[in-house]
Formats: sequence, structure tokens, C-alpha cells
Amino acid sequence: MDIPTSLYEHYKAKVRPHTKNYSVYATDENDTEIIADLANTLVSQSDELGLDDFEKIHFIATFVQHLAYTIDEETTGFDDYARYPIETLVERGGDCEDTAILLGKIMTELDYDVVLVRLPTHIALGVLEGEKFSGTYYPYHDKHYFYLETTGEAGRIGMVPDEYKGMLAYIFDFSPWAVIEHKWTGQRQRATYDLHVTIENQGTASADGCSVLAGFDAGEERIWNTSKSETFDLEPGDAIQIDMTLPLPAAEHTRLLVFIMKNGKSIDRSYSAWFDE
Repeated sequence: MDIPTSLYEHYKAKVRPHTKNYSVYATDENDTEIIADLANTLVSQSDELGLDDFEKIHFIATFVQHLAYTIDEETTGFDDYARYPIETLVERGGDCEDTAILLGKIMTELDYDVVLVRLPTHIALGVLEGEKFSGTYYPYHDKHYFYLETTGEAGRIGMVPDEYKGMLAYIFDFSPWAVIEHKWTGQRQRATYDLHVTIENQGTASADGCSVLAGFDAGEERIWNTSKSETFDLEPGDAIQIDMTLPLPAAEHTRLLVFIMKNGKSIDRSYSAWFDE
């Protein structure tokens, strides 16, 4: 494979979205041409061997399973560091989420219906039920997705390693996903609070109809002196700053609460220290 150094450096420099849905790492489009070329090469080789579709999936998976298993803390200095597919290929290894992201991207480019299977202590792939499939599967949207291990060389469809058997799983499909994060600064005035909120979309899908809701903690899940911004849309990679002025409540024991809202639900939140501490 020929991978431009500039592309690898691009992904090394990209932000790591704070999300449990690691499929967002597989839906960036800048690596699609290279991953598609790799995927087609693997299919061509499996066709030369005369493999049926069941064995073809295992042949493709074996390419990823043969990559070295590495520990994030030893290779990056971080406890949890997800890699984009290009990073895993160039570095010839990664941990469970990295290989699941890579194999998911490869199989998606080949039009296989796959999902990310997130267990409490592990991440693997799920493949839509086909001929000869047996073993452990996960129901998702009225379909059955069979477990496929992406680390090591022994993973077969439907076979869950003993240490992960019986665990509940979160299932994520490989579709573009918006990841919204925010940060803010504020200054207390005599009777008001000036708030400046920066919101960024670190995902791969647009986020439409967002707004900022801010106010002060009144206890018992209540909020004082709320203020809500106009709605806004964020394309992937875009950021916006929202400036707001809130009247301060009379109570001294309170704190600022900031919510990023979408369709009436909070998708990101933060709060200040208590004002009287």
C-alpha cells in the first residue's frame, strides 16, 4: 500500500472526539479511496482462492487480526487513544477499538452490513447474519449481527472469547455521526453574568437545530434565570461562538449550568464551581 505521509500526519493531528461511538473514526471520507483499494485487493485475493462469502469474510478479517496488538499507554502515553484506520495501517497495529474501526471501514467499503459491538471492557465487530453463521449474535433494528473478533488470529464469526461471554453490549452502526463538544468562559458583573460559549462539531455528520441553554443551579434539578440562544446548525469540523448575558440570582449558593440542546434534549453539558466556595 502507498499511504501519503501527509495523510498519515493529517490523521495524527486530528482531534479525538470524546464519544463512546467509535464508528465516527471510520466515517471520515479522506481515507476512503485508500481503504477501498485495500478492500478490493483483499476481495480479489479471496476470489483467486475460490472462497465462498463465509470464508471471504474470515479472509478479510484475518488481514486485520494479524496486525500487532498494542497498548495505548505504551504507544501513545494515553490510557484511551482511538486510531483512525490510516494510523492503524501505518503503525501496523493497535488495540481492540483500532482494529474494529479498521475492519469496519474495510467491510463497509465492500457493502457488508456491519456494526460496532461495544462491551464493557472490549470492542469487536458484528456482521449481519448470512449462510453458515452460528454462535453469538446481537439483535439490532430487527436484524441479527454475529460477533466477530478483530484482535488475534483465532476469531471466527459467532465465537466470543470466554472472558467476554454474557456481557451486555452497545451497538453502533457505521453511519456518519455528529459529536458536539463545547467550552465556555464567563465573567460575573454586578447583577449579571456574561457568558461566551464555543461549540464545535468533531464528528462526521451535520448537527442541525442546536441551541445553548444556560442558567443557575436551584437544586432539586431546577434551574434559575435561564437563557436560551437562537438555534444554529454545525457542519462537521465547524465551530460557533454564542454570547449570552444572564441575570444573576439572589442566592449565593449556586453555580452556572450550560447545556447544548438538540431536539429538546441535552447532548453536552458542563457547570462551574459553586459561587460561594
